[in-house]
Amino acid sequence: MPELPEVEVIRRDLVDQVLGRRIQSAKITEPRLTRRRGTPHEVEAALIGRRVRALRRRGKFFIFELGQDSLVVRLGMTGQLLWSGNDDGFRPDQYTHAALVFDGRGTLYYRDIRKFGEMFILPAGSVERRLGVGVEPLDAQFTVEVLRDLCQGSARIKALLLNQRKIAGIGNIYADEALFRARVRPTRRAASLRQDEIRALRRAIRQVLEAGIRHRGSSISNYRDACGRVGRFGALHRVYHRHGQPCCRCGTLIRRIVLGQRSTHFCPTCQR
Repeated sequence: MPELPEVEVIRRDLVDQVLGRRIQSAKITEPRLTRRRGTPHEVEAALIGRRVRALRRRGKFFIFELGQDSLVVRLGMTGQLLWSGNDDGFRPDQYTHAALVFDGRGTLYYRDIRKFGEMFILPAGSVERRLGVGVEPLDAQFTVEVLRDLCQGSARIKALLLNQRKIAGIGNIYADEALFRARVRPTRRAASLRQDEIRALRRAIRQVLEAGIRHRGSSISNYRDACGRVGRFGALHRVYHRHGQPCCRCGTLIRRIVLGQRSTHFCPTCQR
C-alpha cells in the first residue's frame, strides 16, 4: 500500500499539472470507488467545471481543493494516480476506473487492480473531521512530547505507528524501517519506551519518511509515481522484506514475524 512518502511524491508530481486548471470532464466506471460517499454519477457531476485551487496531502489521502468542496482520493492497496498528456504517458487499460480530463491538455487517470481505493467529495470545511487522521509526522507539531503522550497506552509500538487516527501516513514499510533505526523492537509495549527511545524513534520516523520521499518511494509491488516510474527507496531498506539476510549493523539474520496480521521485520540483536 502506498504510504506517506509515495503519496507525497505523487502529489508533488501532480501539483504543476493540475493547479489552477479546470476539470473539463470526469468519468468513473467502478462503483466501489465512490462507496464512502455518493455514486459515480454524483461525483462526476460535482467535478465537472471545477478548478483545482490546491492539492495537498493528509496522511495517505490526496485532497484536491475545489472551492466549497474537496475531492478526496485514497489509493488503497494497489491504486495509482497517473498523468498523461494528450500524446504521451499512460494509456488506460482494464484496471483504469476513472479519468479526469483537464482544460488545455492532460488527463489524470485512476488505476487500481484490487479496487480497494476511494474517490469521494466532501465539503471543504469538514475534510479534517471526516477523515479523522492523526498528527502529521513531518510537521513541526509532531514533537517528542506529542509522541510520548501517544505512547501512554497498552498498544505495541508498531501498532501505534500504524494507527492512522494517532499518526497519519505511516504504514508497514516505514514503521519497520523507523523502528530498526531507533533500535526499538516492534513487539514492545509503547508505554515501555524510555524518554531517550521516544526521542530516537521520533527522529527515525522523520528521517526514514524524508528519505523515502527523496528516493521517490518504495516500489515493492504496484507503486508507481504520477509518470509511471518506480521508486528507488526499496533498494535502501534495512529490514523490510530482508528476512533471512544479515543485519547491516551486526550481521544477525533479520527475522520476520506476523504482528497484528501484518508482516513485521526486525533485527533480534539490534532492536531491544
